This record gives sequence, C-alpha cells and structure tokens, in this order.
Amino acid sequence: MPSRADSGAKGRVDWVFMSAVLGLIVLGTIAMVSAASPLPLYISILQRHFFALFIGILLFLVGLGFNYQIFQDQAKALYIFVLILMTAVLVVGTVHKGQKSWIHLGFLTFQPAELARIGVILVLANFLDRRARKTADFSTVLWALAIAGPVMALIMKQPDMGSTVTFFPVIVAMLFCAGADLWHLVTVFGYCFIAAAVPLIFTYCQVRYPGAAAGTWPWLVLQTSRMGVGTVVAIALFTLTGLGAWRLSIMMRLNARPLYFLILPLILSGGLLSGIVINRHLKGYQRNRFVAYVAPQSDIQGASYNVHQAQIAIGSGGLWGKGLFSGTQGQLGFLPERHTDFIYAVVGEEMGFWGALSVLGLYMLLIWRIITAARLARDRYGFLVCCGIAAMFAFNLSLNAGMCLGLMPVAGIPLPLISYGGSSLMITLGALGIVANVYARRYSLL
Repeated sequence: MPSRADSGAKGRVDWVFMSAVLGLIVLGTIAMVSAASPLPLYISILQRHFFALFIGILLFLVGLGFNYQIFQDQAKALYIFVLILMTAVLVVGTVHKGQKSWIHLGFLTFQPAELARIGVILVLANFLDRRARKTADFSTVLWALAIAGPVMALIMKQPDMGSTVTFFPVIVAMLFCAGADLWHLVTVFGYCFIAAAVPLIFTYCQVRYPGAAAGTWPWLVLQTSRMGVGTVVAIALFTLTGLGAWRLSIMMRLNARPLYFLILPLILSGGLLSGIVINRHLKGYQRNRFVAYVAPQSDIQGASYNVHQAQIAIGSGGLWGKGLFSGTQGQLGFLPERHTDFIYAVVGEEMGFWGALSVLGLYMLLIWRIITAARLARDRYGFLVCCGIAAMFAFNLSLNAGMCLGLMPVAGIPLPLISYGGSSLMITLGALGIVANVYARRYSLL
C-alpha cells in the first residue's frame, strides 16, 4: 500500500498524465488534418475523426468514473464477449485490403481487434492476480498463453498478423511484472523470436540468393523452410546438440538439471516448425513487408516503396519542418497511408525534428505516468492492468516509429492518439480512462 506522501500527489487526477494525453490528441489531430487534406474524402475523414474523438472522450470518462475492479469481477463475461466479438467479425465483417477485420457501425467502421487487446489485458490481469502464489510455476505461463491464444488465433484468421504480434510483448510484460520466472519468459520469448525469424531469414535468402547453389547456407535455409528433409535434419541436429550438451555437463560435473537440455531442442524445433507454418501462409502483401525490411534496396518501387518514401519525408523535414500542409511527400501523394500507418513520417516532414521529438517526448511522459499509476495502485489487479497498457503503448510506439525509419518491419499498426482511426482512438482513450481510474483510487477503499 503506497503512503499518502508518495509522489506528492494527493488529488484524484494526474494532471501530468492528462496533459500528455491532451498534447498527443492535439498534435495527432493537427498532423492528421494536414496529412488527409489532399484526399477526396477529406471532409468525411474529419467528420469521422471528431466523432470518434467525442465517443473516445465519453469512454475515457466512463473508464474514469466506474470502479475499475468491475472488470475483474466480470472477467469471465468479458472474455466470452471478446471471443464472440472476434468470431462475429469473421462472419459479418467487411473485407478491406485483404483482411476481414472491420465491422460497419453506421457512421463508423469499427475494428474489434483493438477492443480485444484491451479485453485480454483486463482478463489476463485478473488471472495473474488470482494466481499470485503460483506465478513462478511454468504452468502460469502456459495458462496465460492459453487465455490469449484463442483471441490471437481468431485475429490471425482475418488475417491480421500486425495486430496479433502486438499481443506478445504485452503478455510477456505482464508475466514479468507479475513475478514469473525469468527463465520461463526466456523460453517463451525464444520460441516467439525463432518463429518470427524463420520467415524473415527465408525471405532474405529468397530475395538475395534466388538461385543459390546446392550445399550453400542460403540453399540450406530455403530447403529447411519448405518442410522437407532439411527440416528433419535441422530438428535432429537440435536434439543431438541438446544431448551433447547434457553429456558434456555430466563429464564436467556441472549441477545442471537434465530438463534444461530437453527444453532447448523443443524450443528450437517448435519455433522452427511454427515459423515454417507462418512462412507458408503469408499473403503477398505480408511477404512484401518482410522484403521491405530485410532487403529494402531490392524493390524500391514496389515492396519497399512505402518505407522509402517515409524515410525521404522524415529526412527532408530538417530541424523545423516544411510547415503544415506544405510537405511534398505527403501533400503530393508520394507517401501512401500518410494519415494512418505512416503519419509519423508526416510529422517528421512538416513539423521537423522538433515535432517528431515532441511526439516521442509526450509518449515517454504518458508511459511514465502509466507506470506511476501502476506503482501507486491500491491492488495487484490495477497494477497489472497498468503494466499491460504501458507495454502496449511502448510497443506500438516502437513498432510504428521504427517502421517509418526502416528499423522495424511494416506491420500496419496505427500510432495511438496520432494516426487516423476511429476504433483505435476510441479504445485507446477508454483504456487511458481505466489508467486514470487506477490512479484516482490509489488510496480509496471504496
């Protein structure tokens, strides 16, 4: 229980947090209004944005007004609702850019995956809170993945790989904050890393070494990634490596548990097989995103076009930027998705280095205050909810800004509070309302 003198904050409202949220909304609205100005549906976009902002503010106030523990009390109902919603979008959803991820709600187009991510955070926080005495057990990690797994599988079915990826850092962060064993988290992270690395490495070899000679390492990678003899050989090598390491530990009289040498081949083999399955089911546009990341110079006018234009936009902004409505890459239409996925590039071009730095600074301030709310939370549930939301914001920021700079693969993830997107804006503000609620009730027993 935090002391009342802690942080010197005695009020129910964190004004630093509120200022960061307001600053991001204002900067995001300005950037979006400028970026979308050349589009034919400009007026409609503005109307939808301000309508979503109005609904988002209402959701923020609802999240702030209700006791956040109601989500813990109704965790089972919330989880069932999320599963029903994600199933419904596959039935009645609208296909856009190859993904059946949206539901039309009259004036707005709603993306249920945004709500599902917050729902999983609230449900997972309840699970980890109730399992506090068994957090260090590996079964806790498995159960956490089992809770999030069905939701992630339904999102992958759309298919929306970008939204699916955002779940993993949130789950790992919440498990870490809950007190899970570090080696268990390394196991999960290692599996996910290998599964994600396989399609990246395969794409790199396919683009750079399309006619690789037999026996060379690119040829071996391409053969292994086709679920053939190479895959069997790779799994056999992983197993032999684990057995060899175990025998070596016995010879050196090391006090190491045999289970560790069994887990290593399982992680490597499981990650490899999962990566192969992912690689075989990649859509054309998803493959192009990998090409843009691992071999950007191979297809500048095609797969790498978006990232290349984003880098030009950010680089041309200089220190002070070209001014609102004056960015050549954005205003002349060279930069695709400029008001949604690549809006950070518009900020860099039109507001310059200081504008881009201001966005990052406000995000750092926001994440810091979310962490502060977690630290001051009156219960473990509120602490875990804030940890999950902080991880979500940190990863989304890193992924969106990173892809504009070519440091991360393009994932089609909007920048919360900055990018145009009704469902993202509404759900984000609702989640921030819950954070404000945790902070406001940090000393309350009501």
